[in-house]
Amino acid sequence: MASPHPRQFTVPGVRRHLGNLTDRDIRVWRLLAATVIAAELALPPALLIKQTMPYAIVAGIAMHTAFICLKPRQLITFSGLTLGTYFAFAA
Repeated sequence: MASPHPRQFTVPGVRRHLGNLTDRDIRVWRLLAATVIAAELALPPALLIKQTMPYAIVAGIAMHTAFICLKPRQLITFSGLTLGTYFAFAA
């Protein structure tokens, strides 16, 4: 399936002279990616600690809901199942 905007790239991994991303866009993208990775690493231990569990549940639900909004077709199964596990922790 062809992109509706063939000369626009949203992933900074493409060569810069082919895309329309500025250096600032790439820095923001990398910072956001690092933040999400850090959150994914921090959430499982936070779910095991009683004091941080409610916050970890809310953060996990918000993060995986955002994933569904960003790439619904590719991530609906993964994020849907993950959301179910957060609700199981809440019960």
